[in-house]
Amino acid sequence: MNIMQIIPYFYPAWAYGGTPRVVFDLCKEMVKQGQNVTVYTTDTLDKNTRINQAVSYQPSAISHPKPEPLTPNPESRGSLFHFDTEIDGIKVRYFRNISNRLAFTQKLFLTPGFTSLIKEELRNTDIVHLQEYRTFQNVAAWKACKQRGISYVISAHGAIMKIMGREKRKGLFDMCFGLRIIRDARKLIALTELEKRQYLEFGIEDKKIEVVPSGVDISQFHTLPPKGTFRKKYGLGDYPVILFLGRIHRIKGIDVLIDAFADLRREEPKAKLIIAGPDDGFKKDCGLRSAECGLKQVDLSNKVEGEKGKVREADVIFTGMVSGEEKFSLYVDADVTVLPSRYENFPSVPFESLMCGTPVVVSEACGVAGMIKNAGAGYIAKAEDMGDLKEKIREVLDNMEKARLSVEKGQELVKDQLNWCTIAQKMLQVYKGC
Repeated sequence: MNIMQIIPYFYPAWAYGGTPRVVFDLCKEMVKQGQNVTVYTTDTLDKNTRINQAVSYQPSAISHPKPEPLTPNPESRGSLFHFDTEIDGIKVRYFRNISNRLAFTQKLFLTPGFTSLIKEELRNTDIVHLQEYRTFQNVAAWKACKQRGISYVISAHGAIMKIMGREKRKGLFDMCFGLRIIRDARKLIALTELEKRQYLEFGIEDKKIEVVPSGVDISQFHTLPPKGTFRKKYGLGDYPVILFLGRIHRIKGIDVLIDAFADLRREEPKAKLIIAGPDDGFKKDCGLRSAECGLKQVDLSNKVEGEKGKVREADVIFTGMVSGEEKFSLYVDADVTVLPSRYENFPSVPFESLMCGTPVVVSEACGVAGMIKNAGAGYIAKAEDMGDLKEKIREVLDNMEKARLSVEKGQELVKDQLNWCTIAQKMLQVYKGC
């Protein structure tokens, strides 16, 4: 099957959160299963940097391994507007954004040349998968698919509802394009039952919705860093460590976690809160909230090596973006990973944490909360309830034996239901049905 994936950000644009990782892993598995996969995306890497054929950029103070250089496709007809490459068997065409900063801060991906080239590519395409929802790339793909008579499906990744900012712009997009893009789609992919309910509330027919969760790359957990690596590096000893990992955005509820942590420290004065992830517009607010709570903080994301000596004295530690061994060493050394989101569709963080042996506390507003609860794989806190969040964290720290049992159940859940081989097969069945 010839499959085209259209997504505004792709490998290695991890600063955009979990979606590019999920789509990358899905594409890799489909290639392994003998499918021909092409990705049309843009050259955005993060707020300040673009992807180019060298993929060169400056890492943060916390180690962030540089991806392998992209090798140009020898058959590429690269131009000023795009370049082609192949990654793990996936054919990728990166289109140049008119403004990289506009892409990151406003989620406006403007790519000259995209419309004309996708029409040509569709000649040899069986199915198109639109990743994300309100993008101009989806508008171009929708029109081209209609002209060519090509079926397409959509994964909105939790973005179907008009919430958390830019509501007027989202409404305008829906009125001009979005409702017609949805109408003409053969299927809409929901990652969770929560997202399915959102589709239904949006007016989408039940028969057009398929629930296919994201997968977890189990192979990356076969060899983990030795326990104590991160603690030793920063002199944290045996202090209780509470970890948040993800984009620093208001939707993630980090301010609620800071309040809960400040209350917890009255009982655990040596506890540390580590906030790991790229700033998505809410870091300053988190810093102010920490200061208001009387918490000492240190920011490693743009600091030189010598600043790391302040970590031991700090209560709240901002690491900046982490990946690779550094990320896994954080998971391994944390006592509990907390995801206090105001809304979240299918975060990978709880499952990564469980596979690293660390218990999780997630907000009931997370789409995976029901899955975790039913499997006995973690602790569920009320959304935006500082007191309940603090008590759930306290419960983990007070009964590590019970927490370890939840980890074991979580690992069984991931291995049995969320491995990429199974997930890719489910997605391919959806494609074939279209």
